[in-house]
Amino acid sequence: MKTTLLATVLLLAPAGIAAAADTGLPVSATYNWSGGYIGAQAGYGWGDARVGQTFAPGSFDGYGWGYGSLSGGFGGLFAGYMKQFDSGLVLGIEGDYSFANLKDTTGYQALGVDDPAFGGVLELDAIGSVRLRAGYAMDRWLPFVTGGLAVARYKHTTVDLPSGAAYADAEDTVTGYTLGAGAEYAVTDNWVVRGEYRFADFGRHASIRHSTFDGAALNADAIELKTRDIRLGIAYKF
Repeated sequence: MKTTLLATVLLLAPAGIAAAADTGLPVSATYNWSGGYIGAQAGYGWGDARVGQTFAPGSFDGYGWGYGSLSGGFGGLFAGYMKQFDSGLVLGIEGDYSFANLKDTTGYQALGVDDPAFGGVLELDAIGSVRLRAGYAMDRWLPFVTGGLAVARYKHTTVDLPSGAAYADAEDTVTGYTLGAGAEYAVTDNWVVRGEYRFADFGRHASIRHSTFDGAALNADAIELKTRDIRLGIAYKF
């Protein structure tokens, strides 16, 4: 997937240059990356998670739901500001927010034994971040690394099997850290395309389930979550 992403960026760049030449859009000889920008992005994410019960010390690993195939698409907006220095170093700050549709289903296990009466559904419906960025300007190319705060909103539903009827759920927003790397290409003086890989680790957070029938709080759980994604974006630089 990484190869496909980079190939897409490489294909978009010359096409954009040709389009700029045909339409008369400005294309400067030496590009400067300083300035603010706003853009749109879309991508595909995957990850793994565990929702474990915390009714006793050590119960998290032995009792709960393991999600190893969490995956799906996402799309949203990003904005930021960058400053290019004489050395070619480019530093900046950026924020992004995306609506997501990452999902996985699994069964409940107690000490490694499947319980045929219980299942679970984990969904991520939003992801975002606020990050610092550092890159090195190579005229219109900008390879970069990035890192900062990551945010994700999830819903975990406990279901009865085999009917699949939900009897409890938990919804919350969790925070962690994210690291990534990618490259940008300035197609014109204002339009920039990018490809990026991102990893996020949200650690472990309390996850309080509530009954779907009367809203009563049930035994406290906890969630551990890690995600990875590949994303493409296009931005307008001011």
